[in-house]
Amino acid sequence: MNELEDIENIDKMVAKSSLLPDFMRNKITIDIISVLIVLLLCFITLKLVHKIIRKFFERNKSKAKRNTAKLETLSRIFYSIIRILIIFIAITMILDIFGVNTSSLIATAGIGGIAIALGAQTLIADFVKGVLIIFDDKIRVGEWVSCSGVEGTVEEVNLRITKIRDYNGSLHIIPNSNITNVQNFDRGAQKSEAYFCVSNDTKLDEVKAMIKSVSQQIKTMPKYKNVFIEDLSFFEIHEFKDFSYTVRVTSLVKAGMQWEISRKVRELIKEEMEKRKIKSSLLEEEIYEKI
Repeated sequence: MNELEDIENIDKMVAKSSLLPDFMRNKITIDIISVLIVLLLCFITLKLVHKIIRKFFERNKSKAKRNTAKLETLSRIFYSIIRILIIFIAITMILDIFGVNTSSLIATAGIGGIAIALGAQTLIADFVKGVLIIFDDKIRVGEWVSCSGVEGTVEEVNLRITKIRDYNGSLHIIPNSNITNVQNFDRGAQKSEAYFCVSNDTKLDEVKAMIKSVSQQIKTMPKYKNVFIEDLSFFEIHEFKDFSYTVRVTSLVKAGMQWEISRKVRELIKEEMEKRKIKSSLLEEEIYEKI
């Protein structure tokens, strides 16, 4: 009974007030206050989400040491998506406050979204794959890669396409959804190799001595002083031919230097062969003499 009496007393106090009943009966004022509350909550939520996303990606930068520009792009993408969702929810709530039937609006938006998604499957797949490529840090601008049957330098990576320029200068524009397997030649130490032929009458010990000499020469060059992780060495006799055999030499070098080292090794081997008078193959006259 005491609780009922308290409620009646409160009602009497409200009834005696000259301002409060009018204020409470003014629906427009209540709606405006409700809208302001929704907007305030929307603003606070956006700020909080933005802060959480930034902290997450900053922690990811320090741990993985990835490309900072790409992570910045990813953080902006995620924030934009979440911001659109939050703003859509806020607009729906505001319309509902003013008595607009949002159920049909949401249903229409859902049907329209499904129709757009079905019509733009490839575009969505490109976008999703682009986000994954950037997040996984598979490729970076300036790296030499092989993917989707194309090998060359990466010129651009965005959310929809990846641009690769091959050795001949042709620019290949590849949709991100087509990129499945990536071979990256600029990550970690790379194997450099070279092949050359010597005549069948050349002793293998002489070939190995020549390779050792070339290895010492190239290491002393200022340009290549700090390039080698493993020195140039004899690897195998790759192939026997009628009048010669092919030798394969290998070394382990820093990423991006493997092709230049291969070219330089072939050049030095040619010079060394000339000095040592080692032939790449037996001449026809020599063959007849031996017969």
